[in-house]
Amino acid sequence: MASKLYINGTRRGLGKYLVTKYGDLCVSTMDECDVFINNKHDGYIQIHRLYQAYHKGKRIINIGSASSDWTKGHQKEFRYALEKKQLRDANDALFYEGANTTIINFGYFDTERSAHKDVPKMSLEYVDSIIMWVLEQPHRVKEITVTPNGH
Repeated sequence: MASKLYINGTRRGLGKYLVTKYGDLCVSTMDECDVFINNKHDGYIQIHRLYQAYHKGKRIINIGSASSDWTKGHQKEFRYALEKKQLRDANDALFYEGANTTIINFGYFDTERSAHKDVPKMSLEYVDSIIMWVLEQPHRVKEITVTPNGH
């Protein structure tokens, strides 16, 4: 892969893993990138960043969540799920406007954020392979959901 990447949310977890692995391809601003990996969950700001990248004509990979399917009945995670659902809906709308935007709705993967969860988790290497698979496709991919076995 020779694309320049701008990845936000690189202090820990998936973002840290990606910037460590692809460091020589990573740039420090959205203006410099070919691909924006919208990784940092920060409430609804993730949606704002999606629209910024769209207006700059960038290829976008949104890191969504399988939790966007459970916006009812999961009180503790409701806010997170709702925010990810809104990101999913914004991705959907922009995709049909012609944007090259994809949302990948992951289940749990092995990071500090989910360390306390006693559930099956995907490795960061596997999560990375899904992101790279999407980027290698010759056609636009709107959405994909990937969850660990047993969850």
